[in-house]
Amino acid sequence: VSGDTTAGHAWAACMAMEQAANISIPPRAALLRGILAERERVANHLGDIGAICNDVAFTFAHMQFSRLREDWLRTQAKIFGHRLLMDCVIPGGVKKDIGDADCDAFNADNLKLRKELSDIITALDLNSSLEDRLYTAGFLSADIAAAFGTVGYVGRASGQDFDVRRDAPYPPYDHVTVKVASENQGDIASRFWIRYKEIMASMKLIEQFMALLQPGEIAAAWQVPVAGSTGLGIVDGWRGEIVSFIRFGADNSISRFYPRDPSQLNWPALEKLVLNNIVPDFPVCNKSVNGSYSGNDL
Repeated sequence: VSGDTTAGHAWAACMAMEQAANISIPPRAALLRGILAERERVANHLGDIGAICNDVAFTFAHMQFSRLREDWLRTQAKIFGHRLLMDCVIPGGVKKDIGDADCDAFNADNLKLRKELSDIITALDLNSSLEDRLYTAGFLSADIAAAFGTVGYVGRASGQDFDVRRDAPYPPYDHVTVKVASENQGDIASRFWIRYKEIMASMKLIEQFMALLQPGEIAAAWQVPVAGSTGLGIVDGWRGEIVSFIRFGADNSISRFYPRDPSQLNWPALEKLVLNNIVPDFPVCNKSVNGSYSGNDL
């Protein structure tokens, strides 16, 4: 559906299939899915922060965040076999388990990222030229954000205090406290800082999930659903709420599948937040939303 949201969309689709088949995934599988989803969130937010800076010609920040994202992705390739975590989430659970050495690698990633971000973010926060381009630009009011049903960082940067992980929790989020980042200024700067706050929160969640890991199965046996069975999967992808609907036909076939990407709700808001901005600010307004083209054009 959208390659940068592989874990999120696969999870929503599998959750729908599992509901239709009336199976529950093992606790260890749920924790591993949580780790995958939060690592996906961190990787994409790192890329977006750098890209926002690049669109206002602050190439130093773009290079630094691209480097941090690359290091993060290489760990995923080494442990899960794919940089973007494809083929990791499967019906019934996950495909690959992790060991103590893998958890050590995740902790090392977190330690390094926190240290580097403390320096880089400070430099960005003190850059007056960057502030001039991000603050007050691309304003999206709370009323318009609510009217358009915006989700994820677009909604949360405009005062929309909703997160599926906290407000309609599913395993493993129902075993931890999810701190939802929020901003209320509704400008590009707010969408920038929401991403940074979510990176910090995601690293903490990854550590909590690893601490909860207990030996056990990583996938439940599949049961062929009765023809006509339906399921609905709702998870929080890194762009926001993902909803997937599935109906099974006969002989384990899928007769209907509809995934709703967060971009379908967030893209229309872009038409509002670009109003009254100078033309050179369009690219950075667009990047601050960063909807998925493929996710929208289903």
